Amino acid sequence: MSGGAHVRLPLLLADDVQFPCTRVRIPLAGALLCDLLVRPAEERWLGVVLAHAGSISSAGTASLLVEIEPDGEGARAILFGAHRFTVAELGGDTPEPAPAYPTALVRLLPEPPLDEHGSLLRSIREELSTRLEEAVRVLGDGMRLDLDTFQRLVDAPFEELVNRAAAALDVSPSRKVELLTLPLPDRAAEVTGILRSRTKLVDLLRPFRHLAEAADWN
Repeated sequence: MSGGAHVRLPLLLADDVQFPCTRVRIPLAGALLCDLLVRPAEERWLGVVLAHAGSISSAGTASLLVEIEPDGEGARAILFGAHRFTVAELGGDTPEPAPAYPTALVRLLPEPPLDEHGSLLRSIREELSTRLEEAVRVLGDGMRLDLDTFQRLVDAPFEELVNRAAAALDVSPSRKVELLTLPLPDRAAEVTGILRSRTKLVDLLRPFRHLAEAADWN
């Protein structure tokens, strides 16, 4: 798959957002699972989109099914996110009979080439890394990322660092869709700002923590 191309994908309607460079485990069953498994391993692509209140997000991630784990009558799929996309057309030119799951024509969104050694990108990366480490230490369970995983991300490509940080945020799925649609440097800046705000709030509340603990005894 190449950026800017239009491809038709089966859609997996999810209650959260997957970002590129991330792996998720998600239930998968029925016709969609069967249709993916009859394809060659390198062609098991699907689009992960947020479904909420009867509507489907206009942006999502093209993900590759890399492994399945049996789970009762279905399976849990391990999906690797690869490309952002926008939905160009829901349904449309699908083979007969129509599949038992939604499909869409999507436009893959390329990430602009970035100079990882340039001073601007290094500055953005350092600020994000600092805020992410601080958030992991301060927020604890409020982040979907542990310290060991963060330390492995220190030397990861910039795109992976940004997307793993975005996926770890405890924000609404709709906010994550907004982040997904942003160009990578803007996404990094937004994620950094969210992390800064969260840790600042915890610092402001820290002097009052003893009051909450005392309330448990009342």
